[in-house]
Amino acid sequence: MKRLLVLAVLGLFSLTTYAQSAPADPAQDPSALTGAFFKAMQDEDSNKMQSITTDDFSIVNFDGNTADRDLLVQALSGGHLTVDTATPSGMRARSYNNDAAVVTGTTKFKGSLQGQALQSDVLFTAVCVKQGNGWKVANVQFSPIR
Repeated sequence: MKRLLVLAVLGLFSLTTYAQSAPADPAQDPSALTGAFFKAMQDEDSNKMQSITTDDFSIVNFDGNTADRDLLVQALSGGHLTVDTATPSGMRARSYNNDAAVVTGTTKFKGSLQGQALQSDVLFTAVCVKQGNGWKVANVQFSPIR
């Protein structure tokens, strides 16, 4: 049940389109990387998701349930999630000591998880960290807009 809830929240809150002007390599900018994270969710691209997240990546839903990178990659590659629409707005990045960044924004999501329709407006926070010469997503948290 917990796994289904985590997957449902991932489906609800994790997708957006990547239509911003961004560097050719999203790993060079936390905002672009966050956009690439949501695009990988929308495209159900488990390989991309694995390459842009840290080994200890975690995602937190609004109920406090968490999933690690392996569970997220399984959900994407297993086709449990379908995205009809996802629209980001108000993305804002703040960098700290040039090796950590927090990216916040909102997302409108419409899709389905295992055939069950999902639709919600969500606030998101993504924590990005510098690893080597580029950025990776270390954590994403979602909160419903009420």
